[in-house]
Amino acid sequence: MKLRALSAALLCLAALNCTPEPVAEPEEPEVPVDPDPVPEVHVDPVSISLVEKGKVNINYSYDESAGTWTLVSTGSDPYIFSAALESPLAPEHRVLSFDYQCNAGIDDLQVFYGKAISETRSRHFGAILSTIGTAWKTYCCSIASDRITHNWGNAGDNLRLDFGNKNGVKIVLKNIQLREMTADELKAYESELNKAKGKSAEAEKIAAYLSKSYSCRITDVSISVNDVTVKGTTDGPGSYYIADIAPWETPSLMSSFPNKVAVNGPSFNVTMSRRVSRDGLSEYDRVLSRFAVVKVDGTAQTLCSHARYPDAIYSKNPPAAVMPASKKGLGGFVYNENISDLNDLGITSVTVNILLNSVVNTVRSGNYKIEHKFGGVTYYMDSGYMGQLDRIMSECAKRNIVVSAILLNRQSDTNSKATALLKHPECDGGNYSMPNLTSAEAVNVYAAALDYLASRYSTSSPGRIHHWILHNEVDFQKEWTNMGDQPQARYMDSYVRSMRMCHNIAHKYDPNATVMISLTHCWAKAEGQYAPKSMLESLCRYSETEGDFLWGVAYHPYPQNLTKPEFWKDDSSATYSLNTPFCTFKNLEVVSAWMMDKAHFYKGTSKRLLFLSENGTNSPSYSESDLALQAAGAAWAWKKAAALEGIDGIQWHNWRDNRGEGGLRIGLRRFPDDSEAPNGKKPSWYVWQAAGTSSESSVFDPYLTTIGVASWNDIFQPLQ
Repeated sequence: MKLRALSAALLCLAALNCTPEPVAEPEEPEVPVDPDPVPEVHVDPVSISLVEKGKVNINYSYDESAGTWTLVSTGSDPYIFSAALESPLAPEHRVLSFDYQCNAGIDDLQVFYGKAISETRSRHFGAILSTIGTAWKTYCCSIASDRITHNWGNAGDNLRLDFGNKNGVKIVLKNIQLREMTADELKAYESELNKAKGKSAEAEKIAAYLSKSYSCRITDVSISVNDVTVKGTTDGPGSYYIADIAPWETPSLMSSFPNKVAVNGPSFNVTMSRRVSRDGLSEYDRVLSRFAVVKVDGTAQTLCSHARYPDAIYSKNPPAAVMPASKKGLGGFVYNENISDLNDLGITSVTVNILLNSVVNTVRSGNYKIEHKFGGVTYYMDSGYMGQLDRIMSECAKRNIVVSAILLNRQSDTNSKATALLKHPECDGGNYSMPNLTSAEAVNVYAAALDYLASRYSTSSPGRIHHWILHNEVDFQKEWTNMGDQPQARYMDSYVRSMRMCHNIAHKYDPNATVMISLTHCWAKAEGQYAPKSMLESLCRYSETEGDFLWGVAYHPYPQNLTKPEFWKDDSSATYSLNTPFCTFKNLEVVSAWMMDKAHFYKGTSKRLLFLSENGTNSPSYSESDLALQAAGAAWAWKKAAALEGIDGIQWHNWRDNRGEGGLRIGLRRFPDDSEAPNGKKPSWYVWQAAGTSSESSVFDPYLTTIGVASWNDIFQPLQ
């Protein structure tokens, strides 16, 4: 097949999600020689130029004689646009490439496909490696599937190129073009299409498993000190077994179940050892497992029930359940010189970021010297990092502050040898990775880190983690919990397994610990990869089929545009419908109502925990008017959070303005290096201090005029 014809065929295959029927060749082909063979047709590349209009955090210059663009980042999240296409691209234009010089290197290139800028119309292509001296390198991006998905490549379309997240990085570009694929690139693209088809097929099996009604059932799983007891029913005569399904296994994708115990009769009550040797782990703990009924008929093994996780887990000396004394909290808490703010602001809950790679290592190295054994394997925890966490936890413990740990898994640039195991094999960029749950070895190192943290922080000394947030903004998974391109069902299957692992390990020490799904301000519409409302509905389905567990929601109701503080005017897509595209400070009634729906309660009886765990309004500058807008937004946010029954806490983010947040000023204090008032208290600080106190009205009410309402009652609206 000619290269051009193959290109067109593959483009159609991606659109139709099908493969051509194989064509059998005759045993002795008699093909006449064409006296005038048709030459291979190639398309010329299309040159791309950059434009200054719309650029952010980039200094730009163009050298016409050399044909080079020089870009220097002046802040985090720098980006620049290409000129609009003058005419439609040919189907074969499926690679974006350029030559570059960049001595520092760039951590990631994200390409947005014009028309409407959103994460759903973008792709992360990974690091731009550094160059040496005057040497040039070539960077290539396969945009074939994106052209189909986003219908991109028409006259007038353009690109936005985001060059990493670092300030002060210089890159020189030339020969920016859209070209056809080489033969090797075509082969790789065809392989990716086949992988995508495989993922879709797996996702369909997972979805079918969740919706299927099985004839057998596991009704209860309990974990004691040394044993596991599994109860359930079968549907009649036959060879039935209880299958032990580990976190690296997916029941709907399994054709055989090597770890199983025989049962007899239509109902069973089977006790088995809690710790066993399997898959290279000498002391695998079945607290991580789920259990299902399978039927064996000759060589065939058939799944006959949904898998069920432990319902009850033995906990020695469990601490009492604790709720924050008020709804007022602080996000991203670290120890600094403003520690007295915890008292002055009346903070009762905080979030704390924990980097798994900074906790655990597979070898003794540097500060990684605290031994911790799990699954029969010895790991090494970082004494310096744990010392920092101890100080944070102890400051919270002495003030009875409820702590929610945000578990993050860096996918690069760490000193831990465990990083290679913790990184999901399909992670293709972004800031953090989904934990790797594809092998026993990878699962065990993740479990070891969880077990060490849960055991260390289950009492008042040095402090306690009360709740666990997994991981960060998973609806924008490509950016914040990356697992590569995934159908939602396949992504959720991995994410729920991570939640269950954390839940079960935490419950060994604290049966009141809640694990929480982290979501952006999107709601019924996917601005990232998935819609949060759909992910929550999927999580409810897992609870129904595999046994309910203590999970809650860590929601981030930032304004629709994080830079604009007047959300009461600007958030046009935040409506009062339960299917609103966004849920921001403006319409918090929506997420509260979802949590108050008894269909979403834990075991149908208890409202699940909802923290607004990361949120804030921006002060575009430190002008008096901008600071007033931020403070007015903080007052609105508190009034709604305090009044709405479904909300259990609001952790304001950030404590103080951070230079690493793309120019945002969402803190209660100024930048620590601000030239006028370094680390100074902003009006929003005083709003947060007054919230929930006798001073609330006197501090809050002047901002009614800023918002344009007569009374705080006017900010509440009925749902449609």
